[in-house]
Amino acid sequence: MIFAKLNRKTAHFSSHQKGLLASIIASCLFALLPLYVQFQPNFPDTSTASEAGHWLTAQRILWSSVIMLLGLVIVGRISKLWEQLKQWRLWPRFLLSACLIAPQFWLFVWAPLQGEILSVALGYFALPLTLVTVGYFVYGEQLSRAQLLACIIATCGVVYAYVIADGISWIVFVVALGYPLYFMNRRCYSMASDLVFTLDNIFLLPLALLAMVYFQPFDDWLQIEALSWAYYLGLGIIGTLPMLLFLYASQMLPLSLFGLLTYLEPTLVFCLGLLLGERIDLIQWPIYGAIMLALVLIAIDRDKRRS
Repeated sequence: MIFAKLNRKTAHFSSHQKGLLASIIASCLFALLPLYVQFQPNFPDTSTASEAGHWLTAQRILWSSVIMLLGLVIVGRISKLWEQLKQWRLWPRFLLSACLIAPQFWLFVWAPLQGEILSVALGYFALPLTLVTVGYFVYGEQLSRAQLLACIIATCGVVYAYVIADGISWIVFVVALGYPLYFMNRRCYSMASDLVFTLDNIFLLPLALLAMVYFQPFDDWLQIEALSWAYYLGLGIIGTLPMLLFLYASQMLPLSLFGLLTYLEPTLVFCLGLLLGERIDLIQWPIYGAIMLALVLIAIDRDKRRS
């Protein structure tokens, strides 16, 4: 679907270049999601921000499922999905994949509403390091000198962030350790990313629908305004496109390089905050300075490899 168009537009690109492009676009789109959830509709009248986060997560899964199923029908790939679903012996594998990614779907919507953006950011700052570690020790991937230096500098920034943080939230560990497990599971079997993402959402859909009914009776759904439904559809779109590109990039790139590139996402969130008028304390600047320097080193290394 989206990958077919990407392949046509970038036919002269190598798989490595396509992965780089997909990773960068995914990071840019992901950076918008925490901002988007801040403008949630007033309905349903949830009593707490936590319940609102659960409701929005369920809406994200619902509309991602609808979008992916319609997309597969339009491009004529729904038969591929049906072939996978008919193999019921694979359902435990599909369920495992859905369970591994479910916390990430939930956290990225729930945490900003709880004032836990810093914890999510720390988790995403640590994530590349865990991905690089997995790539090196599990898959035997080698780092160039520039990539190794970038990794060391980024590690210093992350350690410094933990030192000045008021304790380490459980959210950090869920993000930093959860994604590597998901990607390792993904690499155990060969399947197109659009099918995998669709299956993830389909297997989570019953739980999402139960959560929606729990927080708001079905009769109350009829009272939701059209603009609110449009917002939920937009949440599905803004959550679907970057995740598809993210999965595509994870297949095209070595896990180590893919991990280092994920520093772009929290850095973009940081820049977005500055544009919106937020300010950071002087003591926090070394964190972002180290991350940005690491990204610059990766870019320079990439240019040298091209030449």
